[in-house]
Amino acid sequence: MYHNKKIILQPLTEKDATFFYHLYTLPQLSVNFDESPFLPHETPVDFTNRIISVCQFIFTIRTREQPDLVIGDCALHHWNKDTSEIIIGGSLLPEYWGQGLMQSAFELLSELAKKQLGVKTLLGPTKVRNHKAIRLVEKMGFTRHDLGDGNTVMKKEL
Repeated sequence: MYHNKKIILQPLTEKDATFFYHLYTLPQLSVNFDESPFLPHETPVDFTNRIISVCQFIFTIRTREQPDLVIGDCALHHWNKDTSEIIIGGSLLPEYWGQGLMQSAFELLSELAKKQLGVKTLLGPTKVRNHKAIRLVEKMGFTRHDLGDGNTVMKKEL
């Protein structure tokens, strides 16, 4: 578990499968994907276990005021040890947008990546149309590298 003044990060587990699956069905989030995040006939538990298996670190996000209520997720994944790069990402229930909660989560993940893994570069691939995410990480010092086809990678040296 990791925490700061605003949030608590707890490792994602099968107990969180119903919430986790639901989070990725929300229309406000699905506009950021070109295809479904789910495999055909994948159950919430199957989806959760598959994502846990590909992430070096994946957490639920909870507020300090309501530590039993899961409001989102964040993760570090696809760690490239040769280049010391890792992908950072996450999703938050829309009713919690604009409160600095994802920024708090990303700050904790950045520290974890740097101190525990020796990561030198954070990468945040997203869609060019994902203006909220781009604005958030730009405030954190990420720079934008457009890839074409509506895709961009946000990048920050640690």
